[in-house]
Amino acid sequence: MNKLFLTTGLRYLWLVSIIIGIDILTKQKIMQNMYLHETKPLLNFLNLFYSHNYGIAFGFLSKQNSFYKWFIIIIISMIILYLLFIMYSNHCNQNINIAYAMIIGGALGNLFDRFYYGYVIDFIDFHINSWHFPTFNIADCSIFIGNLFVMIDSVFIVYHLKK
Repeated sequence: MNKLFLTTGLRYLWLVSIIIGIDILTKQKIMQNMYLHETKPLLNFLNLFYSHNYGIAFGFLSKQNSFYKWFIIIIISMIILYLLFIMYSNHCNQNINIAYAMIIGGALGNLFDRFYYGYVIDFIDFHINSWHFPTFNIADCSIFIGNLFVMIDSVFIVYHLKK
């Protein structure tokens, strides 16, 4: 069992646990210290805004019936399993495995919310004057950064292939 984790990309699964822990902790703090739809200004461009997201990214599919909730859960679970398989198969690329672990950690953090609450807890409100980016959470940040790393890694792979 230890060899499985030490010789494959699965050795970066520790990062998944850290992301899930931070995500759950921050969401618990928001739920304990704020009312739903309450805003607390932090900086000129950043607020805490406690909200529930019943859909996926940016609230997409939030007005749909429960079929879509289960459809979302199944799709996310399949993506997580696929990324775990890639990490298991990928022995050498440390950066991409860290990116996949970040995506998995964020996906599991939000998946936990979907199962436990029936919605995802969002609270980070980035804004410029009166324009507000859709509210998000730590899990969403992890997914975004992980995907950004995957794209950057892909660009470098293409760049090196052309040389």
